[in-house]
Amino acid sequence: MSGSARSLQASMFSGLRVARTDFTPEYSKNGKNVSAKLTINAFMNMATRANNGAGSNDAVPFTVWGKLAHICAKSMSPGKEFNCTATLHVYDGRVFMPSGIPNQPGTPIAKADGTPLMVKKFSYTIQLLTFGEESDKHINNEIQAGPQVRPAGWNIAGSQDALLWKEILKQRQAVAFNPAAPTYGYARVRMPQGAGIAAYIQNQPAAIAGVGAAVDTAAVVAASLAGINPVGSVALPGGVAVPGVVAAPPVVASGFVVPGV
Repeated sequence: MSGSARSLQASMFSGLRVARTDFTPEYSKNGKNVSAKLTINAFMNMATRANNGAGSNDAVPFTVWGKLAHICAKSMSPGKEFNCTATLHVYDGRVFMPSGIPNQPGTPIAKADGTPLMVKKFSYTIQLLTFGEESDKHINNEIQAGPQVRPAGWNIAGSQDALLWKEILKQRQAVAFNPAAPTYGYARVRMPQGAGIAAYIQNQPAAIAGVGAAVDTAAVVAASLAGINPVGSVALPGGVAVPGVVAAPPVVASGFVVPGV
């Protein structure tokens, strides 16, 4: 056969919306470290002739690894817009019977000989990422939950509410992962399972390295690196202290999922 036996693949997505996120923390398998992972189910609305010209709506799976997985778990709220470049990943995956219970994992399906039923699955690994706007529904739900979650004037430049909102974002990014909690940021927690699973081994490179990304939300990136004021009060410029600001709404101890989203 003439020509190259190797293929190249890359994809670009714009105007995606977050449907659901699932977070798996760092761990080791058979003595080798695996990076933290966030899987993102995203809605892709395409302008086509389908549905009498209304277009098509498809769910597409994406994955981010490493430190970016932590940032995205605490940044990618339901309905949030994002754009990315990504590479296709095809793999053999198990088939599960849905549990019928919200947030409850399904049951693996086995073949007659007892071996797992496997099918070809795919996802896209994000290489570069930019964030867009949050959904109006999510913003309104957070405002309704109270100023300790999102102050009403959060988007009024230079206002006390805007300064408070910036501090809340910093505190959200500073929330540490809690393996006993069902959520981490906006993501559901999915602990690793199976033979050979153990704790992450410190000072050992991860078998799957995180992918660098460009994130255009300056407050999010800065918040992931900067220190924050102690939970309980936020000091604003001019010496104004705002009491009762928490790193997350009190709905879930380690997350900030707002009811009704």
